[in-house]
Amino acid sequence: MLWISEASLTEMSKEAERAYPLETGGILAGYVANCGDIVLAGVSGPGPNATHDQFRFTPDHDWQCLFLDKLYRDSSGISVYLGDWHTHPNGRPHMSRLDKKTLNTIAKSSEARCPSPLMMIGSGELSKWDWLAHQYVLAGLFGWPVFSRKLQVNIFS
Repeated sequence: MLWISEASLTEMSKEAERAYPLETGGILAGYVANCGDIVLAGVSGPGPNATHDQFRFTPDHDWQCLFLDKLYRDSSGISVYLGDWHTHPNGRPHMSRLDKKTLNTIAKSSEARCPSPLMMIGSGELSKWDWLAHQYVLAGLFGWPVFSRKLQVNIFS
């Protein structure tokens, strides 16, 4: 199960509205609770030097790394990188081939330290966004395709 703060979901939706009709996104950070539930305690936007297009966006990686460093310090090491989020304006919240490739790359990255990363996708249009969370499970034969599971998303205050 995935838990996300209402403030984080609002922040993601506001960024989606700002960039609409182009894609945007950011980082998901938080922790895994003792019961195995995932708690998203913080999210970032794309960063000031991100690029946005109709069917993809490229985040400002350096800015996002600084964001994560600060979040980690401010949470006394509790909140860590758990994955990414992005939008599919006027689309569906399902992973594209590029999304699957990205999730596989994150899972295999020693720098990310996240063997089961999340990808949360928002689809829709102005004032109406549907969010779906995917979690990497494993790569198929030769690293393709990526197998993931959909997580139930719960909101907390």
